[in-house]
Amino acid sequence: MKVFLSVDMEGISGLVRWQDVASSGIDFERNRRLMTGDANAAIDGAFEAGADAVVVEENHGVEDLCVLLTEEIDPRCTVVRGAGRPGPTTMSALDESVDAVFLVGHHAAGGTWPGIMAHTISSGRFREVRIGGRRVGEPDLFAIRAGEMGAATALVTGDQMVIEELRKRVPEVESVQVKRALGRQSGEIVPPVRAREAIREGARQAIERVASGEITPYRGEPAPYEIEVDLLEAPGASMRANLESLPEFELVSERTVATDAPDMDLGFRRIAYLTYADMEGRVRY
Repeated sequence: MKVFLSVDMEGISGLVRWQDVASSGIDFERNRRLMTGDANAAIDGAFEAGADAVVVEENHGVEDLCVLLTEEIDPRCTVVRGAGRPGPTTMSALDESVDAVFLVGHHAAGGTWPGIMAHTISSGRFREVRIGGRRVGEPDLFAIRAGEMGAATALVTGDQMVIEELRKRVPEVESVQVKRALGRQSGEIVPPVRAREAIREGARQAIERVASGEITPYRGEPAPYEIEVDLLEAPGASMRANLESLPEFELVSERTVATDAPDMDLGFRRIAYLTYADMEGRVRY
């Protein structure tokens, strides 16, 4: 069994504020170690349960998506990192060879309250992302793409809000709550040492449940996907010009852009495009 492990930072055990996940933060180097530790716990649990391979893909968008401490990551896995990956940026290793998807250190969707550092793809540009009129977070996008690839979304770790949101789509997902959100930058945490024990056990159970057929690929979102992105700020002249040149996008209100996609490979890329569509002449994604 092959596991694809997407590791983000906002949902890592012990972290609650934006400065915890920014390279300018005073604790960033320590927090990279916490991120690596949570990933290692999930990797260890997967192998303990019989996984044959684990590929870890970095999802945290700072420092060109190079945050994990590779000298400390479990040597049994491989790691995808760095910017400019093919396909939907942080899902490049999620293909038909994957059986189970782990979402470690993930966070709730933009617009969620309380939700520690809740956002969808871009905290600085997007207010909310919807598919079929329903607010979605990054775990939703991963679950949809995993289903397209025939992989089961088996594990999520983070605060109670990301777990609650993903369970609405994948009720059977194994979950490990490592902190309780009290606000956007506050929470009651489980100390990382104890959180890792829970993550290891959750990963082990997730693999066993996929193997037994208890957790299956999610295929509940009908394609094509109707996508809406609410922007925090109204588009400027460059973004408007770019969107007008791309018929697949429509500015349906002062701050809402609509598009659609036949699959989540293209869907994710079209959403992500709106994070840099304000650059003059940027009409490829």
